[in-house]
Amino acid sequence: MYHRPVAATKRDPYEVLGVARDADMEAIKRAYRQLALRYHPDKNPGDAEAEERFKELSEAYALLRDPEARARYDRYGHPPSGAPSTPAYTAEQWREVFTEAGVPVDWSRVTMPGATGNAVFDVLFGMVTTMLRGSGLLPGETREVRLGVSLGEAVNGATKRVRVPGPSVCAVCRGTGRATVEAAASTGPFDVAGGAGACPACGGRGVRRGTALVDVAVPSGASSQTKLRLRGLGGPGSPPGDLLVDLEVELPPTAQVEGRNVHDRLDLLPWQASGGATVDYEGVSVRVPPGSRGGGTLVVAGAGLGGGDLRLTLNVDLLAGAVRAARGWLRKLASGGTA
Repeated sequence: MYHRPVAATKRDPYEVLGVARDADMEAIKRAYRQLALRYHPDKNPGDAEAEERFKELSEAYALLRDPEARARYDRYGHPPSGAPSTPAYTAEQWREVFTEAGVPVDWSRVTMPGATGNAVFDVLFGMVTTMLRGSGLLPGETREVRLGVSLGEAVNGATKRVRVPGPSVCAVCRGTGRATVEAAASTGPFDVAGGAGACPACGGRGVRRGTALVDVAVPSGASSQTKLRLRGLGGPGSPPGDLLVDLEVELPPTAQVEGRNVHDRLDLLPWQASGGATVDYEGVSVRVPPGSRGGGTLVVAGAGLGGGDLRLTLNVDLLAGAVRAARGWLRKLASGGTA
């Protein structure tokens, strides 16, 4: 992400934070925290002026919280243009900065270079959002994922498992960090088991760092325009973000959709057409009446998209019917059913 540089002519840091020149550190910390949250880009999306204000506040605070840098500024003012005025902090020193400012951070989830110097904002800007959200000082991000479902799953409803990128609120304990009676999903590569009573899926943190698996209840009558909102299962924050699941009904390439109706060909074995049978079409059970002939049409009411109909043109063919039957057999095996 490109960030515009702070203006070469820097303002008085006391003026930036709105504190007196003899203000103590508690007053400076309090002013910085209040103003940084007000002008944070997450609360002012797309507002470049607020972004620059946020950076200016951070630089002012970094200068004034360092006794030597503050004394030097009080005596000489800002150094000539191009010379650094903000102390060059190491990662450990930045840990102290945010702790002193009253922003508790789970530093195990944060990576940063060894030193920042005047490039502090290019480094901090991308991680401050994570830190503030993880500390409960900003709302969590809304996560959006795609979930493919078969026509049968859309028509009849189903429970499907979707992968959610981390960090996200743990779906097993719903962010409490406590063990529940529900079976926990397998821990991710960045999750570790906690102590007694801790949720085994997130190690008691309430947050999954790596990719998490979440069970989603697909409602009957769904379509590719269906969006499911799982409240509080998105990014961590206060309040936690939501998880949006975009359903996509996956149809064969031969299928055509007209409005909410699905049109396709249904391949049958000769004896299925003559004697009647119940066959599978993409997870939808289709009753073929005895004496059916090729070229005829079967309509399964309500088995299309979002309550539309499924309209199937019959094709009686030994090879094609065998292929369709084999696919149905494999589908049942994949879903844990019997052949």
